[in-house]
Amino acid sequence: MEMQTLFNENFELPTSNSTTTHITTSQSTKDTSSSTLNLSQLPVEVLEVVLSCLTDPISQRRLSQVCRLWRETVARLRWLRLMSFERRLHLRLPLAGSLHELHGNQGFSLLLCVDSPVLLAGTAVFLPYRENLQFDVSGEVQLVRHGTPHVGPVGEKIISSSFHVTREKAMQWQEDCDGKTYACLQGPWLSNRSGQGGTLGGACKGLHPMPVMFNNVMELEPGIKYLLTLKMAEEKGGVVVSDQIGTVWGFQGVPRRKKGPDQNHFRWFQVYRPGLSSSVTSGQFPIIYYIA
Repeated sequence: MEMQTLFNENFELPTSNSTTTHITTSQSTKDTSSSTLNLSQLPVEVLEVVLSCLTDPISQRRLSQVCRLWRETVARLRWLRLMSFERRLHLRLPLAGSLHELHGNQGFSLLLCVDSPVLLAGTAVFLPYRENLQFDVSGEVQLVRHGTPHVGPVGEKIISSSFHVTREKAMQWQEDCDGKTYACLQGPWLSNRSGQGGTLGGACKGLHPMPVMFNNVMELEPGIKYLLTLKMAEEKGGVVVSDQIGTVWGFQGVPRRKKGPDQNHFRWFQVYRPGLSSSVTSGQFPIIYYIA
C-alpha cells in the first residue's frame, strides 16, 4: 500500500486495467523482497554457527571486514577457540654465515611472491653482533606492492613497521639462552667449515633474530611481486651516527635446504637496486612470520 500511495501522490495515474496490473505486480515484488532475510539481520547465534564453519584464515579475515558485527563475531569465535588459525614461520636463513658484515649499502631487500593467498604478519632481522654493537639501533621494515628488481618506479607502500632498540636491550636479546629459544641459530659458517663447533655445535652464541611484526596482517595475493625492504641506522642520543651498519649475515647453507611441505608458499627473487643489498640466499630477513 505504501508503494501505491507514493505513486498516487506524485503521478497522475490513468484508470486502466494495465496500470492496475502494473501496480499489483510492484506490490507483489515488494512483498517478496521484504520476506527475504538479509545476512546482516541473522541472529548472532546463527551467524556464529555459519562463520565457525570457516577454517580458512584468509576467508576469516575477509569476512571480518564486512561490518563491525562480523568482525566482533570472528574475534569472539577465535577467543572461544571455535574458529582457529595457525601461526607459522618460514625459516629462510637457518645459519649465520658471518657475525659481522658491512656491505656499504643503506638497506637490504628482496622480492617475494606467493603461490596461494598468505597473511604476512612480520619478519625477523639481525642486529649488530655483541661486541660490534656500539650504539642504539633504529630501523624500518616496509612492504611495497608491485616491486621491481631494477631501477624504476614501484607500486604503493602497503604496510611498514618501525623499531628502536637501545644498546642495553639489544645486548640482553643476544645473551646465552642455553638453546631454549626456538630462533636460536648456529654459526658462523665461514669460520667453522671443519665442523668443530659453529654450525654443528650445540652451544648458544646469541644469534637470535629480532622479530619485527606489523600492526596488522597483510594479505599477499598470488601473481603479484612484493618488495620487502629493511633500513637500519645507529643512533646516539637521538642523532644518527651511521646509516651503514655491520650486522650478522644470514646464510642459507650448503647444500641448499629442502623445502618442507609447509614452506612452499613463498618464492624469492633477487633485487639489483642501488643502495640495497639483495637478501635471497644470504643477508637479512632470516625468518618470515605468516598465517596460512
